[in-house]
Amino acid sequence: MHNRLTISINKNSSLLRQLRDQGYFIPAYCGGRGSCGKCRVRFSEHLPDATETERQMLSADELAAGWRLACRVFAEGTCVLEIPEYAIENVATADTLAKEYPAIGNPGDNRYALAIDIGTSTIAASLIDVMNRETVKTVTGINHQIAYGADVLSRIDASNRGEGRKLQELLFSDLGDLCRQLGIGENVKTLPMPVVIAGNTTMQHLLQGLSCRGLGVFPFTPVDISMHLYKNMTILPGIGTYVGAEIVSGIVACGINQKEDISMLVDLGTNGEMVIGNKDRILVASAAAGPAFEGGSISCGSPGVPGAIDTVTIEHGKTSITTIGGEKASGICGSGVLDTVYELRKEEIIDESGMLKEEYLEGGFPLAPGITFTAKDVSEVQLAKAAIRAGIEILLQSYGITYNQVSRLYLAGGFGQKMDCDKAVGIGMLPKELRSRITAAGNSSLEGAKKLAMESSLAKSFRHAVRISEEIVLSNQKMFQELYVKYMYFHY
Repeated sequence: MHNRLTISINKNSSLLRQLRDQGYFIPAYCGGRGSCGKCRVRFSEHLPDATETERQMLSADELAAGWRLACRVFAEGTCVLEIPEYAIENVATADTLAKEYPAIGNPGDNRYALAIDIGTSTIAASLIDVMNRETVKTVTGINHQIAYGADVLSRIDASNRGEGRKLQELLFSDLGDLCRQLGIGENVKTLPMPVVIAGNTTMQHLLQGLSCRGLGVFPFTPVDISMHLYKNMTILPGIGTYVGAEIVSGIVACGINQKEDISMLVDLGTNGEMVIGNKDRILVASAAAGPAFEGGSISCGSPGVPGAIDTVTIEHGKTSITTIGGEKASGICGSGVLDTVYELRKEEIIDESGMLKEEYLEGGFPLAPGITFTAKDVSEVQLAKAAIRAGIEILLQSYGITYNQVSRLYLAGGFGQKMDCDKAVGIGMLPKELRSRITAAGNSSLEGAKKLAMESSLAKSFRHAVRISEEIVLSNQKMFQELYVKYMYFHY
């Protein structure tokens, strides 16, 4: 779905930047460098000439139909555009907090609390009934910072180039939208209830307006990753720059830091964060998995929005797909990406090294009209799954145990919740030795924040999790590169 928009632009900056400035946030996974091809807009009138980059990224039919990359357009005048529906600034409304939740705001009333998970791509918020220890309602939305890039490094770079205030404003705008959807007001900073925030270290820095200069360069020093108050919000603690509060929250949510048995937690996002341990000792690591499983580096990739392909099956040369919401296929999200690679390998359309059959090398394997899976897409998945699997192996070795001693492997994140674990094992991303012990933990970051919102005494459990945790820097491990290369292959 697309929406029609008429705006005036000038040639002094890119169309992408001017759309941002006017409140329209189109995904730009590469940060506007012209390498991802995601910031597509369609000109209905006054079509500008295509650049060399656009001719490489877009087909001749797409160019002729008026599609351009917003980051490559430097034009003057009034433009009539079509942009993705989910890129439009959300202005959802809801009943007032007094009407929907009469007790909120009464003097001395502490019945409700709000738990929030700020992810790099999406944000989720749950209204908690503290008295009854239950979730009243949960809402999710896109993190519109995605207009500045898909990963935290892009956001760090944008902040360091003077965009920090805009990034902060975007977060508060997105949080305000979720509050409106919950019916509790529109400004998270003035809510008359406790608010608990979990998120990766970069997101928490941007939320608080902290400098990101130490996050992107060695020795990767954050300003503050302690548990503390910011305005009316409890900011949950992190372990390091790339193992943040979302992982600590997941540790607590899964009870890893309270158990005798040794468990693992893997959060499959742009950075593949991994945890192993129990109540006495925890090791954590972060692997640069890239945004393959969030659609960012996939040619027809998409967030998990209506129309995104979420399952793929190939049998006897026939491809079957499903899409989120049953809508017309508009892209492919993480679970669909995983399914596609598994099915292509199963059908021997790609070989063990990841090479596509010659007939699909140029145009890619067709999944739906206008949606293909290319050789580059296969390579992106190889890079991501190799980093995750190698990281798991390094943590296991560093802890000094075997797979037999791991009682449970928790998969965190929306992708982890939806993916087919048999297919993840089938492509070698997860170890077959743990298949029977894999549990989908969902949004464990949000779950940990909810637990604290319901029971404030759990703050000591968060501090305990940080205290017993040690970060393993994978790039410093001699075996990591060897394992990384090994797991690039598809051992079906």
